[in-house]
Amino acid sequence: MTRGKMNKKEFQKYLDRDVACPHCGTSGPELIPQHRANRGMGGSKERHRPSNIIVFCSLGNGLMESSPGFAALARGYGWKLFSHQDSATAPVRLWNGWHLLDDNFGKIEITNPE
Repeated sequence: MTRGKMNKKEFQKYLDRDVACPHCGTSGPELIPQHRANRGMGGSKERHRPSNIIVFCSLGNGLMESSPGFAALARGYGWKLFSHQDSATAPVRLWNGWHLLDDNFGKIEITNPE
């Protein structure tokens, strides 16, 4: 599996934080890093912040890019963000509830995502 420039040790920090894919619940080898706000052409170091990356199954990742309906669902759950949204303050629905992600590979459970 290709993970771009992310090494296994760093990816493991995301796996430890997120545990499973929020789309299907898998915790297997098909998990990949998913940028919540797109990197854009050439990428941005701001986009590589831990709060902007979640683990996701490769199927769901592909659906976010190819299905407008799934992309809308992903935005509703905070799996995908608009470029103006701050990943550290935008709630995300993980497999075990709503959370705010920080840039130290941590998460805080929240009860009201509004």
